[in-house]
Amino acid sequence: MEEMGFQTELKELFSFIYKAPFDNGLTEHELDHVMLGYYNDAPEINPEEVADWKWIKPRTVKEDIAINPDNYTAWFKIIFERFYGHLLKNGFEQ
Repeated sequence: MEEMGFQTELKELFSFIYKAPFDNGLTEHELDHVMLGYYNDAPEINPEEVADWKWIKPRTVKEDIAINPDNYTAWFKIIFERFYGHLLKNGFEQ
């Protein structure tokens, strides 16, 4: 609600722990939960919480990760690969 201006019922798809070291010597080590919900209206973006956003087809994201992997965080690539698998398994993406 705070970022995108809407609420919807969510279902947990999966959770995972990842560890990603950075060039500056710091490391992210997190437990992430991935939730899925459905919403059909335009979001009402809160500019104090969101710098940028866009609608994009999952297949396009997959192609862009392959071409430009450094444009994506470690956690996003982990989430997306599993989420894309979920889409394929459930017939949402050809």
